[in-house]
Amino acid sequence: MRSSHLTRFVSRYVPHSSLERLCFGAPANQHDEHEGQSVYHFHPGQIFGVVWWRRFPKDRQHRAVAIVQALGADQSGHDLPGIHSAVAVHAIVDQHGPAGQNGTVDLLLDLIEDVKARGQDPAKLPPKYWTKVVHRILLHPHVRTHSLIK
Repeated sequence: MRSSHLTRFVSRYVPHSSLERLCFGAPANQHDEHEGQSVYHFHPGQIFGVVWWRRFPKDRQHRAVAIVQALGADQSGHDLPGIHSAVAVHAIVDQHGPAGQNGTVDLLLDLIEDVKARGQDPAKLPPKYWTKVVHRILLHPHVRTHSLIK
């Protein structure tokens, strides 16, 4: 594995249309390219969370959240929008319809905020934690997020 290989995530915001943003993670470096766009680089092994949001005609929307891990140059993984290198996907949820309806994306984002509020770094939690949590959210969507925290 080459230590110089970095996974690049490009965060974009187009008002009233789309958003791709980092919801947690400690990038090796970050820079703003121009208004509404930031670039983050992650070393192999780093875990980070990404949110995608798309708005469609007739006030329809789609949101997704993924918890991923940057991989080395010699490893294969999954291609995801805005991430310029394949990554290991440990958890992914999506939701159609308005925010705040206790859908899978809402629940996972609430959990991430709860983890942060308790002083934990979501990027330091093991990948198995995120896989287990998303399975519980998908199977039991009415479980309160604080009961999912270790």
